[in-house]
Amino acid sequence: MLIRIGRPKTKTKVVGVALSGGGVRGLAHIGVLKALLDHNIPIDMIAGTSAGSIVASLYACGYTPRQMVNLAEKLDLSNLIDLNVTVTDLIKHSMKWFFSGKFRFWSVLPTGLIQGDKLERFFSGLWQDRTVHDTKIPLAVTAVDINSASTVFFTTPIPGHRTILNARYYHNVLLTDAVRSSISIPGIFLPKKFRGMTLVDGAVKNNLPTDILHHMGADFIIAVDLGYAGQANYDLKSVGEILLQCIDIMGREVTLLKGEQYADVIIRPDMQGISFKSTKQALLGIKRGEEAAQTQIAEIKKLLSD
Repeated sequence: MLIRIGRPKTKTKVVGVALSGGGVRGLAHIGVLKALLDHNIPIDMIAGTSAGSIVASLYACGYTPRQMVNLAEKLDLSNLIDLNVTVTDLIKHSMKWFFSGKFRFWSVLPTGLIQGDKLERFFSGLWQDRTVHDTKIPLAVTAVDINSASTVFFTTPIPGHRTILNARYYHNVLLTDAVRSSISIPGIFLPKKFRGMTLVDGAVKNNLPTDILHHMGADFIIAVDLGYAGQANYDLKSVGEILLQCIDIMGREVTLLKGEQYADVIIRPDMQGISFKSTKQALLGIKRGEEAAQTQIAEIKKLLSD
């Protein structure tokens, strides 16, 4: 009797996708996800920092790239900005600190220029009362506690996952709170107060969160890096622009040292020349993301089949 012995069935790799911060450039993440899904690349878990946390959370809750595009087409950023300071406020605080004898220029500025309440209401409309525990696939959102310098991960609980040093984990947290924390760019957004912590943008320590996916059990990690690529910028004309450029530079160094450590494939869409001042420009950013992912589909499929 002839017994045929077939090749042993190989274990299917658990695929994780890490989405970096990048401000409005984050719309390119939508295009990347579209390309991956169009080519039947599985996404078993997803992580995001700052702008990437918004897209990651939408996807983890079941939003399709097409639905995300529809949201982007209708989005009016001006309706989501609630300034935390006025000229009157600055004058009042200046006089207070001047006459107290403790005047310092920076002391008259608030902890963030944008309050963030309108954004929280917008996020709440997208996710209702859903928590990171309730997503359809495992999710991780990053933030940083500015008081203790600890990395904070809002994650779907996964039994047996490994922990990262100097990090805290929270599971039963509203997605709105998690994402609002992750997008709190220092100096731009008012930090998010959460359980005694003062949380700011996860990009301060972890702009490309591949490490958390690895520790959650991903075997194959696709990273989408929208961070600063090192190109020269001679058009810095304000304190805000200089601050954001400094954050971008620091984020790039962190990404090079840590973010790439666990990535099997890194997708870097070319976002130069896109201002996002109009819906047309925003849609072009999504297209750039899709095009960048398309160029690496063959490599991804090959690595997944090895």
